[in-house]
Amino acid sequence: MGKARQANYLHLRGWEESESGWACARLMAEDQRLSRALHHQLTEDLCAALVALGWSIIDYSAKGYARLKDPLTGTPCTLPKALRLQAKREGRKVAELTYSLFLAATLE
Repeated sequence: MGKARQANYLHLRGWEESESGWACARLMAEDQRLSRALHHQLTEDLCAALVALGWSIIDYSAKGYARLKDPLTGTPCTLPKALRLQAKREGRKVAELTYSLFLAATLE
């Protein structure tokens, strides 16, 4: 994704750009580099998509990493592991699932 598309994605999701970086009041994130702002927003969007599939968000670390609860086993796991488990359950590749969840989030 090019820089213009990245910036547009963040603007559409409620982020504001300033001289000191990117900020989003909803995520209580201030003065973030573009890469870190993208990380926070993608994490939020992918977690929300997994919640719609039955997963639960346990918490977010200070750095913006998410822990989720598996709807079938009740065990906690990281977002990447949740994506791998969900893809396996659906018989899809992780990249395919992740991209479809990302597209669904951007179209809502």
